[in-house]
Amino acid sequence: MTNVELTPAFLLHRRTYQGNSLLLDFLTRDHGKIRLVARGIRKNKTPIQMFQCLKISFKGRGGLKALANTESNDLPRRLLGNNLVLAMYANELLSRLLPEAEAHPRVFFSYQKFVEGISQATDSEQQLTLRLFENQLLEELGYGLDFRCDYSGQPISSTMNYHFAEQEGFFRHADGKIPGEILLKFAADTTQNFSTKELKIAKGLNRQRLRALLGDKPLKSRELFVVN
Repeated sequence: MTNVELTPAFLLHRRTYQGNSLLLDFLTRDHGKIRLVARGIRKNKTPIQMFQCLKISFKGRGGLKALANTESNDLPRRLLGNNLVLAMYANELLSRLLPEAEAHPRVFFSYQKFVEGISQATDSEQQLTLRLFENQLLEELGYGLDFRCDYSGQPISSTMNYHFAEQEGFFRHADGKIPGEILLKFAADTTQNFSTKELKIAKGLNRQRLRALLGDKPLKSRELFVVN
């Protein structure tokens, strides 16, 4: 019998289940991504909010456990427009890629930092935080990159351009689209300023890395906006 009390969590996705109940997917700090049934919750006039850090309790035997209680551990966060779509994109990545019931606290904290800062951030800050979240997720899934070295182990040069090949790494190439300076910024200090052009290149790199894991099924969030 599992009985978990007040673990930090974010709601990722909800859908109707057997009439008045819901299936709820959560990202938790201590238990990873989990799916819980909330019985009779559709009658509740105060629905569980996305993008707000909660403390949840759940219990049960077997695969599908029951949500027992939720407490607010955060201010309400109402995201609109492109902020909402960017957050939905992050939720969709987690829903599609993160394995069930495996704790990934670094992913949790990276996601928390992203959703907490998105409303107050500039466009450039949003994009950088999103790229860092993608990098952390990919690393946790076993697809991290060493931004300090190329495929052969040679140090990345700030004056050279590189090409990225899946499952191999970075190749020095005269016609490469990735300046070494960008890679060294990620390797040395992720709080450094990135230009709009550099962030666009970083987005293209991460799109390529994620495509290998997502396959041919498109992300629904990209149908609403062009994700930065």
